Amino acid sequence: MPPCSDAWKVTAAHDADMICDMRSLPAWPIAVVLFVAFLAGAQTTQSVQPPRATTVSTNPVEMDRDTLAKIYARELGEKYDPAKLDSLIDAQRLIEDYFANAPERKSIVAKLVATNIDPNILGRLTRVRMRGWMELAAGVYYINERVGPRAVKYFLGIPKGYDRTKPWPLVIKLPAADAFVKEPRPTADEVVIFYRDWMADEVKRHPDAIVVMPLLNLDELYGPSYAGMFTVIQPMQHAAERVNIDPARVYLIGHSMSAHAVWNLALHYPMYFAAINPLAGGASQDWQRLRMMNLRNVAAIVWHDFNDDIIKVQRARDLVKIMRQMKFDVDYTETKKVGHVPSEEILANCYEKMFSRIRKLHPERITHQSNRPDSIFNRQDWMQIYQALNAGDENWHIVSRGRGHFIVYSNTFKVDATRSANRIDVTTDNVASMRFYLNDQMVDFSKPVTVNVNKRGVFEAMVTPSVDEMLKDQLFVGRGWRYFTGIIDVDLGPKPATQPSTKRSR
Repeated sequence: MPPCSDAWKVTAAHDADMICDMRSLPAWPIAVVLFVAFLAGAQTTQSVQPPRATTVSTNPVEMDRDTLAKIYARELGEKYDPAKLDSLIDAQRLIEDYFANAPERKSIVAKLVATNIDPNILGRLTRVRMRGWMELAAGVYYINERVGPRAVKYFLGIPKGYDRTKPWPLVIKLPAADAFVKEPRPTADEVVIFYRDWMADEVKRHPDAIVVMPLLNLDELYGPSYAGMFTVIQPMQHAAERVNIDPARVYLIGHSMSAHAVWNLALHYPMYFAAINPLAGGASQDWQRLRMMNLRNVAAIVWHDFNDDIIKVQRARDLVKIMRQMKFDVDYTETKKVGHVPSEEILANCYEKMFSRIRKLHPERITHQSNRPDSIFNRQDWMQIYQALNAGDENWHIVSRGRGHFIVYSNTFKVDATRSANRIDVTTDNVASMRFYLNDQMVDFSKPVTVNVNKRGVFEAMVTPSVDEMLKDQLFVGRGWRYFTGIIDVDLGPKPATQPSTKRSR
């Protein structure tokens, strides 16, 4: 994830609900103005008096030494040495510079290597944002910031007693479009009230968690277009730059059309979620369902009502059946005569089950099947599929909502990998090349690592931890979600037949 800009704007209303008014941002991008105007059926010049609010613009402020000491003690555990605190802080500054200054990354890596700090300790430090994690008061903030070529817009709910020195669960709630497309179309004031009430409700439901609510784009929804999915993934990544999020406790919730999005996002980004809570939704496309086995390490807390006349209950039943056949963690509640909208009791029950799940960041077994060429959709935890033996034809899918298209291959490719100590056993189907990622919590780097693919030994050697490879991978999957210092590349494709150019044919 690219680093955030030096200045970011937070709008926090100091009314009774502590909810922001989006329109009080002085430099609101025109795209957002048009979005609200479209929903309201009004001109962008419409003037509405906002409630009392303040806008806070902050520059990065480095954490004090005592705060960093508390965080390092928690992050490093038995590896933390208070006598080396100053060295860790110096290394942390280099890490911050690495993510903030792309042209200098090569020289920064050399400086980090020169510190002689274990790359695995540096890997744990990448999760810490010494210039990003702020002391925030409880309440709801509207984040509107440009990160690279895109604007990232979402609401951020901070619980009472938030302490940036400890990691917090993250709840990502996807609001549905129902309220925006009803007739007559809501006014700008009503749109603000919708988000105010939704966020107040979610913060109340999750008093011990951070809440993120992406700003809904009615053109893209939450996918399956790239732009639509980015409206969820980018706020998740961006929030981790500002608050201390526990990567093992990230939860995704959605109802109705947003439940469809929950399924789709989990199927394509399974490594980020501990549990999902789709309420009255499904995933019916072949290119989605072939990825169901990717949810081996993601718990699904599913609800649907038998008498739902809007989205048929069979949508949920089909997916639950698949997960149960694979003996995955799925909890299904089917009610009768409730209808399309879950009751408060149902929501509370689902939330309780969801929060009981904590993801293993380095699971012992990974299963991944795909037919997408996108690298990020072929990565899960400590495994990456690079190339299929025979991908087949490229088929274009034009998204029904949003812009652009995406490509799927006619043939699927699959990896099922288990790890135990310094051994990895893999079964592949139609895979030509892949990579395995390791760290000190998974293997003993002082001993050789063995990789067997389809019952054949393909690798047995020492693996040397690398600061450079660890940081490059952070740029790919997002800073702090995982750290991997050792890599093993495996090539299973046919060897090219070559001969000297001077050799005569016979």
